[in-house]
Amino acid sequence: MAPSMSTAARRGPRLLALGGLVVALRHWGSQGPTYAVKGSWQGEPSVLTSAAKGELGTLVEGLEPNVKFPNVRYSREGVALSVEDGQLFADYTTQLDGDTQVNLRVNDAQAWVASLLGGDASLKVRGQGRDLDSLSWEAAQESSVEGVGDVKLEFNSDKAYNLTVSRDGLAEIAGASVDAKVRATNAGLTGHFSTLRELPGGVELSYSVENPVGIYDVASAKHSAKLSASVAGGAAALEAEHGNGADVYKASYKTSVGGGEADLRVSQDAGALGYNVSYTRSLSDLVPVAADAQVGADEDGAYGKLTASRDLGNGLEAYYEALARLGLGEESKEKLQHALKVSNKLGYAQLLHGKGEDLRLRMGYEFNA
Repeated sequence: MAPSMSTAARRGPRLLALGGLVVALRHWGSQGPTYAVKGSWQGEPSVLTSAAKGELGTLVEGLEPNVKFPNVRYSREGVALSVEDGQLFADYTTQLDGDTQVNLRVNDAQAWVASLLGGDASLKVRGQGRDLDSLSWEAAQESSVEGVGDVKLEFNSDKAYNLTVSRDGLAEIAGASVDAKVRATNAGLTGHFSTLRELPGGVELSYSVENPVGIYDVASAKHSAKLSASVAGGAAALEAEHGNGADVYKASYKTSVGGGEADLRVSQDAGALGYNVSYTRSLSDLVPVAADAQVGADEDGAYGKLTASRDLGNGLEAYYEALARLGLGEESKEKLQHALKVSNKLGYAQLLHGKGEDLRLRMGYEFNA
């Protein structure tokens, strides 16, 4: 529905004022690039043939710029004006005492936020114009209590609260220090206890247990254990998790081999076996371009990836990427995709092709103005 004459009349001076203010803010606070301009188009290369004949409609419409305006800010002596994501804000900040600060923020839609920030406490109030029914607030206070630990209390106008007590070194069991965090909410209590111990031979063992909020059955708690060590020059780890009615087991090993890195991972989640074995290596010492290759296999099949880039001179750079996957089973399909991209500081052109797909051309540009 079109706006009425009275609405349009009210908006006109308001928009003019905001427009003038934006120009002034840009003069005050903008530094470096003021806004980003970019656009992109994708289609069949045959479109270029039509463009060569003067039929530029499809290409030009796709490359119409998408402009992202910058955040602009001016501040002085506790007063600030800013434009953020196309919205106007006004801020006022003052220091009440050594560690307490008051801030008021209002935007052009009359939404406001007032906050009081102190050394160990905070209060934030939100509202809309003069409507007192829209008021909401949230507060927090934290302190360190001797013999108890670090205590933080959060509460709000909806009568929701969150009380957290955490303490490192709560106890010592079999030579290992136990850290604890207990949280109380409207829904109940939850506790998280964890320990870490160095074992002989550079082996490290960690264990944690945490119950769901308001559920105090030990069988429902989540237990996590991890054993990690350096083995044959590589990093090995064994993990086990129990909770939510499922057991998860993981094993991994990562090591350097032949100038690259081998990564082996095996897992069992709710009875389902998963694995991923991969080898990644830079090829820059074998070919005259910057190139990397990866080959691997997982429960879905074998895969590979090859990337290469080269400086063509005169500000041009070429980048090539090829992805391949060979699935397992009778219904599996081979996937092969590759792309060649040439770019400079202003824009790029990219050819993409995949098995069973038509050749595609992608063009775009991006620069700061």
